[in-house]
Amino acid sequence: MNKRASIQNRWIFFAAAMPGVLITLMDEFGIHQAVPVITDHFNATIPESQWIALGYLLSTGALLMPAGRLADRIGYKRLYFAGLIIFTLGAVLAGLAPSLSYLILFKVLQGVAAAMLQATTIPIIISKFPNDRGKALGAFGFLMGLSAIVGPVVGGTIVTLISWRAFMLLSAPLGLISIVLAWFVLNIFEKDSVADDGNKSRFDWMGVVLSTGALLLLLATLSKANDYGWGSYLTVLGFVITGLLLIAFIAWELKFESPLLPLHLFLNGTFLTAQLGMFLVVLGNSCIFFLIPFYIQDLKGYEAVISGLVVAGIPLGFLTTGPLFSLLSDRYPMGWKTFLPVGLLLSSISMLFLSRLSIDNSIWYSFFCMYLMGFGIGFIFMPSQNAIYGIIDKKDQGVVTGFINMVRNSSTLTSIAVGTAIVTSVMASEGYPASLDAVREATTTGIHNSFLQGMNTAFFAGFIIIALGLIVTISAYFLVKKKKLIDG
Repeated sequence: MNKRASIQNRWIFFAAAMPGVLITLMDEFGIHQAVPVITDHFNATIPESQWIALGYLLSTGALLMPAGRLADRIGYKRLYFAGLIIFTLGAVLAGLAPSLSYLILFKVLQGVAAAMLQATTIPIIISKFPNDRGKALGAFGFLMGLSAIVGPVVGGTIVTLISWRAFMLLSAPLGLISIVLAWFVLNIFEKDSVADDGNKSRFDWMGVVLSTGALLLLLATLSKANDYGWGSYLTVLGFVITGLLLIAFIAWELKFESPLLPLHLFLNGTFLTAQLGMFLVVLGNSCIFFLIPFYIQDLKGYEAVISGLVVAGIPLGFLTTGPLFSLLSDRYPMGWKTFLPVGLLLSSISMLFLSRLSIDNSIWYSFFCMYLMGFGIGFIFMPSQNAIYGIIDKKDQGVVTGFINMVRNSSTLTSIAVGTAIVTSVMASEGYPASLDAVREATTTGIHNSFLQGMNTAFFAGFIIIALGLIVTISAYFLVKKKKLIDG
């Protein structure tokens, strides 16, 4: 086979491996546009219907690491294919759900499948790009950004023009197409992990139990903290038990011969700095996806489709810079150390601008802030991930991919929970109900103004978090540089 044919074949392989993770991201980003409509359909409250998205994130986030390590052992393509089948089945069930409880249950099932897909896609793809991972990750980032645009826009459009059920069912035909592509192109029964080549070490079931338990409890506590109160007995107990489980997990991992998560990675400056930067930017900005639809739809009076278009500014900005800087990370392997702080600076500026939103601002001001956020994120994620994959063992690609996505999902949920808590606390301090339901049902401008003040406060908190990430990464850069000068 000549070189040109080989290049063409690996891109065909890439195209066959991408649809699975894309439909999970489209669903994840688009579901927020449907939540208000679903709330009305089932005559539910916002806290109740919020579990449609939270249940999905909980199951995905808690199972990403176990799914990644399982894939390291049984094969990435095999677990990917199983995930496709489960996700497609979940889409059909969610679209036909007779009640809110069943809908949440079926979204949890899809979350389990999403963990299987998100933990395996990158290892599958980069196996065909051993010397130019940045090229593959750039293309992956481009399509990821595209799905983040399609999700809110298509979600908002379908919900507005047809129904929320149609949006849920959309993943079914897309899933079937993905299954066919995987079956005929990926050769799903081919050995594609180091464990397939003879590594018969024991699977770390205790690590799975401890890590999954700790993460589920943490995310569940964060999700219900606004209902029970952040200082309540149940909330404090949830955080305490989470801490104890985490300590037990670390102690177990340090002594187990084949740990679920290789903790020595946290002693590596590249892994720690890159992961910390990605974590803080997501922690600082993810409340946008939940709060902005209330601002656009309830305060500004626009339809869900317009809300989706505004939020799509983030992935559009990412598409402008993400693929380019991913390619540059192949050419300049240490360039991520410069890209990361630049991206954090731009993202923090975006959050600062968002903290100044008012009802009188043009809809284009919101879109510009979203675009600037995505523009900054493009400097961060793909170069940082390329750097991480450059320093890890091949046998750990699945669990590290799962860990990266787990941190993203967990910080997303934390950001939404904390952002909601800030907004409702401000509303309560001004004498209004401490609930976002009051925003949707508001008959006076006072509630809207109170929500806006709370939202601005939440966005300013996001600015502080991302700015902290900027300070940390710059400090780490100069510490490493100083150490090299001393050692040299």
